[in-house]
Amino acid sequence: MRLRGRLTLVVTGVVLVAVAVTALLSVQVASQRVGRLLEAPAASSSAAPAGRGPGAGRAAGGTGATAVGPAGAAARRALLVRDLWRANAEGAAIALLLAAVAGTLLAARLARPLRRLTAVAQRYASGERDVRAATEGHDEVAEVGAAFNRLADRLQTEEEQQQRLIADIAHELRTPLTILRGELEALEDGLMPGTPETYHRLGDEIALLTRLVGDLRLLTRAESGELELERAPVGLEELVRQVCDSFQNRAGDRRLELDVALEPAMVDGDASRLRQVLVNLLDNAARHAPEASRIEVRLRRDGGRAVLSVRDHGPGIPEVELQRVFRRFYRTDAARSRAAGGSGLGLSIVRSLVALHGGTVTASNHPQGGALLSVSLPLVPAPHAAASAGDAA
Repeated sequence: MRLRGRLTLVVTGVVLVAVAVTALLSVQVASQRVGRLLEAPAASSSAAPAGRGPGAGRAAGGTGATAVGPAGAAARRALLVRDLWRANAEGAAIALLLAAVAGTLLAARLARPLRRLTAVAQRYASGERDVRAATEGHDEVAEVGAAFNRLADRLQTEEEQQQRLIADIAHELRTPLTILRGELEALEDGLMPGTPETYHRLGDEIALLTRLVGDLRLLTRAESGELELERAPVGLEELVRQVCDSFQNRAGDRRLELDVALEPAMVDGDASRLRQVLVNLLDNAARHAPEASRIEVRLRRDGGRAVLSVRDHGPGIPEVELQRVFRRFYRTDAARSRAAGGSGLGLSIVRSLVALHGGTVTASNHPQGGALLSVSLPLVPAPHAAASAGDAA
């Protein structure tokens, strides 16, 4: 039973018992006293003929019989009022006793789980992160315990994620720093000639570190809500075409071909951040696409949303890993991705930036092979899109 209902039931029960006891005592006293009050005049009138003289009245008064006349009636009324007050006082005392007993029992029953919850909270504060509160029953105390457990689970998950993030960052930084240190020491000791190739290789490692730090900063700002977007109506078709043209020029050494099919779509967003989303999707597809293969880029309207998809013709993503590809530093092929210059944060950045634009991103495998990443963004309503097109013209 809910705590509110339990308290209402107890208070109602105590009130009903108090009223019943008070009424019972009052009725009992009233029945006795009123009966005597009604019998007294009759008894006095029947006794009067037996002793008609004034001395008879005095004799009756002298023997302690009930007084007659106005004075006797006033005395009997006073006795009745006094007995009624006494009955009410006794009823109130009994009600107070019952309320005290019921309140004490209810308070003890309520305090017990609260004390247990307090002890659990103190143990959690002292460092026992695995302790949880008991959630027996369906009242408000049980709800507080369940809320505490949910909070503890969430804090534990966030703490584990933070520890895992620190470990991942340390792991990602260790490889390029180790390479830099080893080759710089070799240059210093004269074990390695200072050729342009050597300096170029060192520059690549520094560029990887720079990109990793920049991606981490961007991802942290996006996830914490500190990244501000310069929102405006954006013609997604033109933006995608520009990014694809630029990417085609950079992907020529691997003979990757872009197959682009676009529909007009206007969205409300930050053009530079949306450009970064597409660049990361294309970079991810290029790292997993076989040489001399095709990357398909599609943009279509689906109801009130624009759907941008990028498909490669690589090995695809294992089914058990489809939900993990958006995690920080997650790689299906760690060695190849690092060698290709990836920081392991590209898809995490995509997810965060798309979420800031009110969209979603999903990963799946195409029925004909290869990985398919799809971004869904809300379209600008038609009147706004027409106005934006007119301004651009």
